[in-house]
Amino acid sequence: PYIKEKFMAANIFGSSEDLSSSYQNAETGTIRSGRTRVYGVYIDSNTVAGDFHLRDGGASGTIKFKIKTPAVAEAIYVPFPGAVLFETDVYCNFTTEHIKAATVFHSK
Repeated sequence: PYIKEKFMAANIFGSSEDLSSSYQNAETGTIRSGRTRVYGVYIDSNTVAGDFHLRDGGASGTIKFKIKTPAVAEAIYVPFPGAVLFETDVYCNFTTEHIKAATVFHSK
């Protein structure tokens, strides 16, 4: 709730009524099906460095966002400067040795 409030308070996405979030703690999965705009991510990293990907089009889809997490257990908040459009779906993948969980902020 706190992070979502920070996103909405920043008012960089237009109407807060268009903003939703999805929590992911499994290594792979579809965050949202269909055409979606992603506004940012909140990542709970683990003590081992690793990669976090958001793909458009499932497990083998185009990587739209990739970040390398540090080997430090900490929260990483990444607001995007502009919404990233996913035409097919928003698919997330990471390994739980590297990342405990992620919250993706997206359009409804």
